[in-house]
Amino acid sequence: MEDRTLSLEEVILSEEYADIIVPYLGDINFFLEQFDTNYYQIIDNVYAILHIPLEQYFEILLTFAIIDLNAIITLFGPSSIEAIDSAGILSMHNHPYLPLRGNDVLIGFVDSGIDYLHPAFIYEDATTKILSIWDQTITEGQAPEGFNYGTEYTSEDINKAIQSDNPLESVPSVDDTGHGTFLAGIAAGRYIREEDFAGAAPDAEIVMVKLKRAKQYVADRALIQENAVVYQNTDIIQGLEYLVNKATAENKPLVICVALSTNFAAHDGSFVLEEILAKIADNIGIAVVIAAGNEANLGHHYEGNFPEGAIYQDVEINVAENEKGLLAQLWVTSPDIYSVGVLSPTGDFLSRFAPRLGQRGLHQFILEPTFIYIEYHLIEERSGDQLIFLRIADPTPGIWTIRVYGDVVVSRRYNIWIDREGWINPRTQFLNPSSNTTVVIPGTHRVPITVGAYDYLTDTLFIGSGRGPTRDLRIKPDLVAPGVNVLGPVPNNQFVTQTGTSIAAAYTAGAAALLLEWGIVLGNDLNASTKTIKKTLIRGAIRNPNIEYPNNEWGYGILNVVNSFEVLRDRFL
Repeated sequence: MEDRTLSLEEVILSEEYADIIVPYLGDINFFLEQFDTNYYQIIDNVYAILHIPLEQYFEILLTFAIIDLNAIITLFGPSSIEAIDSAGILSMHNHPYLPLRGNDVLIGFVDSGIDYLHPAFIYEDATTKILSIWDQTITEGQAPEGFNYGTEYTSEDINKAIQSDNPLESVPSVDDTGHGTFLAGIAAGRYIREEDFAGAAPDAEIVMVKLKRAKQYVADRALIQENAVVYQNTDIIQGLEYLVNKATAENKPLVICVALSTNFAAHDGSFVLEEILAKIADNIGIAVVIAAGNEANLGHHYEGNFPEGAIYQDVEINVAENEKGLLAQLWVTSPDIYSVGVLSPTGDFLSRFAPRLGQRGLHQFILEPTFIYIEYHLIEERSGDQLIFLRIADPTPGIWTIRVYGDVVVSRRYNIWIDREGWINPRTQFLNPSSNTTVVIPGTHRVPITVGAYDYLTDTLFIGSGRGPTRDLRIKPDLVAPGVNVLGPVPNNQFVTQTGTSIAAAYTAGAAALLLEWGIVLGNDLNASTKTIKKTLIRGAIRNPNIEYPNNEWGYGILNVVNSFEVLRDRFL
C-alpha cells in the first residue's frame, strides 16, 4: 500500500520505491490511475518517471504490457599539455587573430561530482569557474527549480565557501571517485603553470550534476558486485534536463559531456536515454559528446554468425570465482528468431523453450545453487528486433555455455553482451569474444558525437577504445581524441595521469566549446549545433594516408581543432 504522506523528494530517494519510465505522451493521468500512484516526474512531452512501492514493482512489470523494456531502470557507470597540443587545441588559446578559450560557453557533466576546491577550478581572484552544482545526494538544501530532490549550489554559494575557513560546512558537495573532477578539468580546467596543465576550454564555465547512487533494488536485480559505482538512467535524464535548463536561463551555448556507459540495450541508438540525448543534440547552440567506452578488449561481446544448416551454435563464457551473478542480452537481427538453452560447468542442462511473445521462465539447477531466469521479447518495442534476456544468479565458476538455436534463420546475425567493466570480475568473459560493436550505450545514436581514444605519443589506438559498427551497421565512433596517460586533476589538489575514452570525450567537449564560442558567442555561425560541429570536427580530423576511412576503430580520424578551423575559414571566408 502506498504511503501518500511522503513528499516527492522522500519517494525519489527512498529504497522502498521503484522507479519506472513511461511514454505518457501528454496523458499522465492514465498511468497514475493504472499504477495507483500520485508520485511522478515529467521529463518532457513524451516521457515521465513514476515512483511505485517496491512490493508492487515486479507485479506491475509482469501485469502491464504497456511497459516496455526501457521502463526497467538501466544502470550506468563511469567510462574512465602535450595531449592538448596534439589535438590542435592549445594553438587556439593564444591564436594571434582568433583566440578561443570557451568564453561564455557552458560545459555540463552528469557524473560523480567535482572537487570545487581544486585550483583547476578557481581563478586567481579566488572565485570559482563553476556556474552551479546540483548534488542529487544532499537533501538538506534547496533543490533546483523544477526538480524535487537534491541540493543546488550556485557560483555565489561556492565563492562564499572558497573564501571561508571551512568550505565544506556551507557547500558539502564532494567528488567520491574523482571521475567528474578529472573530466571537468580536461574539458575546462584553468591553466596551472607549475603542473604544465590546461583544460581544452579554460574560460568555459562548468555545470556539474553529481548523480546519486542507484537504488539498491536495481543493483541487486542486476547482480552487480558490491561497492561498484552505479547510477540509474532516471537520475541521468533529470540531470540532462537540469543542464539544458541552466543554459536556457543563462542564454549561453552548452556542451554536454557524457562519460557513463552500459552494455545493455540494442546498440542501434533506439534506447530511451539515447533518444533523449539525440533530441537535446538537435537544438541549436547545444553540442552533445559521448565516450565510446573501454570495452573493446575485455571480452564482454560475442558476435554470432549462425552456421548454415546447423541446428544450434554454442557460445562459451568463462565465469570467475565468487561472481555474484551474470546478466546477458542476446539481440537477434530481424527477421531471424532464436531460442536458447544453457549448459552449466557441471553438465546440468536447461533445455530451450519455445520463443513466444512475452515468454519467460525461472529454473534452478539440481547439482548447484544456481537460478536462471530467461525472458523472450520476440519484437523488442524500440528496435523491432528479438531480445533474449538471461539472468544467472550465483553461478558456479567455470565454463558456461549458451546454446543458441536457429528457429527462423535468414540474416544469421546475432550479438550477445554481458556486463561492462567494473561490475563483474575481469576474468568473466566470452572464450571467443569480438572487439567489434563494443561502443557502449548511450553512444550508438547517429546524432551525438561519439569519441574513441588514442595514444597521442605513439599514434596508436587505445586497446580498450570502443569499436563499431553499431548493431545496425553504422560507423561509430565518429573520431578519436587523446585518451592514454593524460594528466588531469583529481580531488585534494592533486594531478595524476589516467587513460580511457572518457578523457577523449572531455577533450572533444572542450573543442566543441571553442566552436560554439566562435559560432554562437562571436556570431559567426548562429545555427551551430551538434550536427554542424560534428561535421566540422570530422572534416578537420587528421587521417593517416595508410588507413581507409571511415572505419570502426578511428571513425573519421583524429581530433584536430586547428584543422577544423581551417575548414571553417574555407567555408565562411
